[in-house]
Amino acid sequence: METQNKNMLDRINERISQSVTFKLISIGILILLLLIPKSMINSLIIERERRMQETIHEVTDKWSRSQTVSGPSLIIPYKKRIEPDDEKKAKMVIRYATFLPEELNVKSVVDPEERYRGIFRVIVYRARLSLTGKFPKPDFSKWDIPDSDILWSRAMLNLGISDLRGIEKQVSLNLGSQSHPFLPGVSQGALTESGIHMPLEPVIRHFHENDFSIDISLKGSERLYFVPLGKDTEVKMTSSWKDPSFTGSFLPKERGVGPKGFEASWQVLHFNRNYPQSWINQNYFIGEENYQDDLYGLANTYPGNVSTGKNDIGASKFGVILLVAADHYQKSLRSSKYSILIITLSFLMFFLIEVTQKLRIHAFQYILIGLALMIFYTLLLSISEHLGFNVAYWVSSISVIGLIALYSSAVLSNKRLAFLLTGSLIIIYGFLFLIIQIETYALLAGSIGLFIILALTMYYTRKITWYRTTISN
Repeated sequence: METQNKNMLDRINERISQSVTFKLISIGILILLLLIPKSMINSLIIERERRMQETIHEVTDKWSRSQTVSGPSLIIPYKKRIEPDDEKKAKMVIRYATFLPEELNVKSVVDPEERYRGIFRVIVYRARLSLTGKFPKPDFSKWDIPDSDILWSRAMLNLGISDLRGIEKQVSLNLGSQSHPFLPGVSQGALTESGIHMPLEPVIRHFHENDFSIDISLKGSERLYFVPLGKDTEVKMTSSWKDPSFTGSFLPKERGVGPKGFEASWQVLHFNRNYPQSWINQNYFIGEENYQDDLYGLANTYPGNVSTGKNDIGASKFGVILLVAADHYQKSLRSSKYSILIITLSFLMFFLIEVTQKLRIHAFQYILIGLALMIFYTLLLSISEHLGFNVAYWVSSISVIGLIALYSSAVLSNKRLAFLLTGSLIIIYGFLFLIIQIETYALLAGSIGLFIILALTMYYTRKITWYRTTISN
């Protein structure tokens, strides 16, 4: 009786092991299990990319961060009498009028430098900026502000620089034959929170009669932006960097990129931005002896009763990113998203060989092949950090294809079948590389490729009688 039961179990086990349906279910479960190392690889790619960003932030934080140059802008305070509705005494408050340049021309030469922290490359730069232009004569009559209420002696010129650690030399305003040094920080009523300023008391009365010039030696990292405060703003930039990315609200009017670097020029009119050339602003009270905060919190206004503010001004900036070709993390992540497709197609080829050639491939052998296919992505990630994505892709794919080819040759004991598998894997990995490179047409190429693969599979399996097919020893 026990012998009969044992023979029955052996027959059931043999039937199951030879069942095509059971084999398909086993392969499907194995593919699902391989999702676990796939998710771990995705996490590893994201972690490495985050580590790169942290390294860049660490280096740039010590050097100087991205720079945004805003200005210059002329700030002139004036007195305003406030008549309250109740019985409280009238108060005098200090408000600020802001005037922007009639013309603003910027010439910049950007010299990039490379810094390394471990295997990560960080791009920093030194920029030589020359700002020239002219301010209009301040006109308070449009706001009905008498000259006696204007505090000319407290007029300030502000120049916005987003990271003051980048200033390498003393910055001065050249006006006519005279040079006036800037002071750190911005004055009350400034458009930016960070920058430098200069009192204009000695020259404010005839400030509009002369063209100004400001020379700045500035350090920064990765990005350099300008804010078009002039009624007519023109920016010209030259650099030896070969991979610029022009960004912001305005693209260059003219640009040229070549093996020796790039040249670009922008021209922005005041019609192109959403703020005027002058407006009035409020900030401080005038007490009996001291200036106090304006408790009324009145909105910033300019003629036409249209509100303006810092956000509107900052939104008009434009400039350049010194782009670093570090897209191997994104490409590695995109490659890993196709891992299930690669595994499925590879397993499909081995399964069809089992069915058509009446061979047996053990589940453990499928596991080893699946792990070899997953190792490809860790090789791709690690090698791409040193040699770039394209080289890493082919080194990794050739290594994995060679490994599977040698293993399948031993498992199948048939060099012809091993050669067929190797050729198919080369086509699959070449197809994946093509999809990653042509991102714009990736969906189209992928859809056509999958259609062809499905059509070939249907053609070569059209004569198989699946209900009668078994996997034999």
